[in-house]
Amino acid sequence: MGTVHSVPSLFADFQQKCCYGVATDRFRGESAALKKRLTAVVLGALRPKATAYYVSDEQQVGLRVRVAPSGALTWNVAYREKGASATKSVSLGACDPNGREGLGLAEARERAAEILKAARQGRDLLKEEREARQAQQSRLTVSDLIDRYAKSIKSPNRKGGALRTADDLERRLRRALDQRLDDAADSLRRSDISDLLDVVAEEHPREAEKRRQAIGAMYRWGVAKGYVSSDPTAGSEGYGRGTPRDRVLPPDELKAVWQWLNEGAGDMPADCITALRLQICTGARIGEVAGIEASELQRDGDELIWTLPANRSKNKSERVTPLVGTAREIVEQTLERRKRGALFRTALTDRALTASDVGQALKKRKLPCPRFGSHDLRRTVVSAMDEMGIALDTIAAVVGHQRGSRDTRTLVRHYSRPKLDERVKTALAAWDARLRDIVEGRAEPIGDNVLRLHAAQ
Repeated sequence: MGTVHSVPSLFADFQQKCCYGVATDRFRGESAALKKRLTAVVLGALRPKATAYYVSDEQQVGLRVRVAPSGALTWNVAYREKGASATKSVSLGACDPNGREGLGLAEARERAAEILKAARQGRDLLKEEREARQAQQSRLTVSDLIDRYAKSIKSPNRKGGALRTADDLERRLRRALDQRLDDAADSLRRSDISDLLDVVAEEHPREAEKRRQAIGAMYRWGVAKGYVSSDPTAGSEGYGRGTPRDRVLPPDELKAVWQWLNEGAGDMPADCITALRLQICTGARIGEVAGIEASELQRDGDELIWTLPANRSKNKSERVTPLVGTAREIVEQTLERRKRGALFRTALTDRALTASDVGQALKKRKLPCPRFGSHDLRRTVVSAMDEMGIALDTIAAVVGHQRGSRDTRTLVRHYSRPKLDERVKTALAAWDARLRDIVEGRAEPIGDNVLRLHAAQ
């Protein structure tokens, strides 16, 4: 006669087997589960058999240890979600009674309790955690978005070619978003951008606005690519452009700057000094000057010509500049030691200088006159040429600006192809003479220079 069970006993056995999925000999075809109050001693005493078997824990329902024929112990938990018909069995990893090279008993019980609690609520905790890990691994961080954007704007295959200021934009984005680089790119909101930029705007509203615009451009690109769902700067209030820059160095300050550069400029890197001197001679943008390659220089008879390629020009147009006077001397001296590659390089990495390199070099030094930037030197050259009576169209050709009104520029772009080389050369020669007078302390009244220029033209 079989064993007689009471109704409560049968119900408890049914609940343990069906609700929590304790293994039977039919489960995965393995030996029937034993039940013991597991301790470190009990676990250490388990011995392998010909087939794998389970030992259930009397203290924590659903938790069991699997003993493989090899003797390896593995924690396992069997559970069934509320409302589900099937029982699930999953491994929790290696079992180590001492908890050194695997999950200890206390940790395994705690983990099993968490899983069973979620199952009673109709949740699969392990599935939730797995999906969360996958989302974490696949999510795009702010730093990742900057990397992808920077790669795009630096690509020569980009429409319009590589962006001339790509390196500067990447650095600005990393400075602006430094506190949120590890956050999900799609998690940033308008309030987050305000928190980051309002602090900057208190002292540097122009820089705050530049950062806002850079972040917006990157996120709009990200939306177009499908990397993010929205632009956190959309609808944000601008910080204004700050006080317009109108710094023009008078002759005495320009003389002081030139002498300061000749004397080492407070241990400024030599190539930064040379690039600044050449900028003063030509009025070009410092980034264009700093990035000159030997291949951009050609000799045409007795002349030395610098051809700025379209991909390095702000207006994406090739510009031809005859180098005269001091500018030619500077370039020829540099060519003697740099016959190929970049003319001006950083001291540590030997890469081509950038506008940021030169800007930082100026920023870190005590200047010989009230603070100025490299663009102020360019503005000074343009203003001086204007005072000398040089036509604005010619000045525009010298420094790489579009000529004339909007309607005039349309005609120039589509129909007019005037040869401005001689006028550019004459203007640069006149400016070279004026610059020499300034730095040597014999600057004449501007009217005499105007007459001399007109005579030369």
